[in-house]
Parts: sequence; C-alpha cells; structure tokens
Amino acid sequence: MIMRPIKRFPALSDADNLRYKIIFLNNVFTFSGVVSFTMGVIRWNVHPFIGKVDIAFSLIAFGLLWALHRDKKNIEFISSIALWLCFVQFITVYLLAHGNSTRSGLLLLILAGAFYLKGRQMGYYMLAILLLLVIGNHSTQWFLSEYSHLDILSLCFYLLAQFFIIRNYECLRESQTNHLKALNTDLEALVKQRTEQLAAANTALEIEKENLKTLSSTDHLTGLSNRHYFEAVFTQHTPKVGRKFSDALILIDIDRFKSINDTHGHLLGDQVIKMVAQCIKKNTRISDIAVRWGGDEMLIYAPRITLKQATQLAEKIRQQLNNKPLPPIGNISISCGVAMLHLEDSLPQLLHRADQALYQAKQAGRNQVAIYGSE
Repeated sequence: MIMRPIKRFPALSDADNLRYKIIFLNNVFTFSGVVSFTMGVIRWNVHPFIGKVDIAFSLIAFGLLWALHRDKKNIEFISSIALWLCFVQFITVYLLAHGNSTRSGLLLLILAGAFYLKGRQMGYYMLAILLLLVIGNHSTQWFLSEYSHLDILSLCFYLLAQFFIIRNYECLRESQTNHLKALNTDLEALVKQRTEQLAAANTALEIEKENLKTLSSTDHLTGLSNRHYFEAVFTQHTPKVGRKFSDALILIDIDRFKSINDTHGHLLGDQVIKMVAQCIKKNTRISDIAVRWGGDEMLIYAPRITLKQATQLAEKIRQQLNNKPLPPIGNISISCGVAMLHLEDSLPQLLHRADQALYQAKQAGRNQVAIYGSE
C-alpha cells in the first residue's frame, strides 16, 4: 500500500471511509517521513534546531506508519496524533525557518488535513489557532518574522478562503449524500411497497384461483361436487392390485321427482334437491365424495368401506329424509343402489352396477336401498 495514489473520497459506508483514511494516512506518513528526513539533513547546518525537528518528525511518521499497519482499528487515535504532530512541525518551521517565504503553505496543508481527517469542527479549531498564532506572532514579534503586513494579510485571506472552499465542499457533499440517502430510502420504501402489493396481488390471485377451482368443481345449486370433478378424480381413488380395503358407490335418485316439478314447480323442486344434498353432506365422512350426478340423481363415492357399512349409510340418509316432511309436498323419499368397486373397474362399469341396483329399488316400490345382486 506504500505510496498508493490517493483517490477521491466519497461519503460512502463506514467501512469505505475507514479504508480511504488508511490509504490517505499511509501516503501522508510515507511522503512526510521521506520529505522531513531529507529536509532535516539539508537544514542541519543552516538551522540545526529545525533540522532536528524535521528528522524527529520523520522518525515519528515512520513509527506511525508501522502502528497503522499493526492496528488499523485505532486509526482515529493515530490520525489525531499525526494531525497535531504535523501542526507542531509546520508551526515550528513557519516561526523559525526564516528566509523560506513558501513555508506558509504548510499551514494550508494542515488546515486541509484537519478537515479531512477530523471533520468540520476540528477545522474550525485549527483555523482559529492558526490565525491567532500568525497574527499574534506578527504583532508581538515573539519569533522574528520577515513577512510584511501585506504578507500576513494575504496569508490570513488564503487560510480563510481555503476554509470556506473546504467548508462549502463538505456542505455540498453532505447535502448530496443526504439527498442520495433520501432517494435510497424512498426507493427502498417504494420497493417494499411494490413488493407488498405484489405479494398481496399474488395472494389474491391464489385465492381467486382456489375460488375458481372450487367453482369449477362444485355444483352451484347443492354445493356438492359436480360430475366433471368426480370423473377427473375417480382414478385417484381406484384400488391398486393387492389392496385389501374396498370402495363403494351409492347412487341416489329422488322418487317421483318429475311429478314434484310438474305439480309444485321448479323452485320447490330445487328446494327438494338441496334438502337431499344437505342430508347427504351431513352424513358423509371427510374422505367420501358426494356428487350431484345430474338432475335429481346424486351419488356418494365412499372409499375404504364395507358393503354393510355402505348399505347402512344409504339407509340412514333415506330414513332421515322420510322423517323430515317438506310442506306442501310432505315426506321426501329416495331410492338407492349400492355397488362395490372391483379391481380394475372403470367408472362406467361401477356406475352401471350401481344403476342396476337402483333400478331394482325402483322396481321393488321405491323408497328403499338395493344392493347389486352379484355383490
């Protein structure tokens, strides 16, 4: 890192500022150490005291460079030491190195270093001290000065001008930094808002998809599954080879439903259908699939059930409907056909057997449960 070119120092993160300060101090210590040692050797015969100050400072600068590489965490402490050592050296050279009219430029360097290393407040203090020392020494002549009144006035103007230039630069940089931070904050808030809106939209879309899925799979009058849905999921419930449990299908038909529609109208007919559907839903298990197959026909697909249990379920629904009259019709009766699913059965095959059992119930006088004869 020695003599690495110093770059621009934007107001970035703390880590970046720390890295830039290390680069800056690394260059300052290396450069000032070499220059101070060289000037100390040159001045040794002309100004022994100044030569000793320069050589001493060069040794301190190299020591600080070593300390900087050893412990970067204490950079603020090291920079404070460096700043005040430079201040002492530059003031000493300014006061004692007569005959070198350009030495006043060192004061401009120390003021710029104070601003950069320690901020605006330290720059105020350093400027005030420099002005007091320069004007005070010129007025009292504590140390011999070959500068004229105009030279001192010019130097004070230079110090003040540098102060205002650096101060305005710092204010502009802070303003730009705050503006960028505000823009970044606004951007983060906007991104967060858009993210939340997108998440809400996705959630609403998922809910809508579920609603559409439910609507597409549900009969709007009864709330039971519709025929299309049952045909689509039937293959998921068909038995595999070697499965030991059985499934049953109960086909349900409302007795004399056409007569109910013709006599009392379709509105009351729809009420009868909904009444039967509610009774079916109340008595079926979570694993059962209750379907409105079409018109007044409904069915229950009951997985993992025995023939006896399926028959009892159909009989229970039939009896509950018999015991719940609907004015002005009176008691509602249904006929049920029960068929068991066989291995490698297709849905039409299963439905055909259940329909045969339902036909038997109808032929036997309706309002009863029949089992397919070969079960």
